[in-house]
Amino acid sequence: MRSSPGNHSLALLLVILNTFIIAACSAEAPRIPFDSLDFALADAGSGEKLFNQSNSEAPSCTACHSITGESSGIGNSLAGIAAVAAERAASQTAEEYLYWSILRPGRRLVAGYSNIMFAGYEDSLEAADIADLIVYLLTLD
Repeated sequence: MRSSPGNHSLALLLVILNTFIIAACSAEAPRIPFDSLDFALADAGSGEKLFNQSNSEAPSCTACHSITGESSGIGNSLAGIAAVAAERAASQTAEEYLYWSILRPGRRLVAGYSNIMFAGYEDSLEAADIADLIVYLLTLD
């Protein structure tokens, strides 16, 4: 059986997707530990800016998520995420849930969504940025 160029393209795409999924589901601890985040110094205004603009090679959160209650078609709406995050994982605080959702998005997926979230935010954000972003998300009632 001869392979066609289309089969090679599909195989390459599957390898790339598999690599992305493995990276996103990494069991390795994030380089920025949760305990290093200082929420007392975090700034929701800075977090909102991060949410709305891309950073280095990382896409903005608004590229996939809305805050209006309507899905963007790519990611779930983050309207009300503060309340959701507080209840989604019984063993985690809202801050912890959001931390893991940003840095290891494949750990807990929202029903109906695939693990396609950008998995490199820890490479483009510092601890203060992550804390700012989490504090902003917690304002979304």
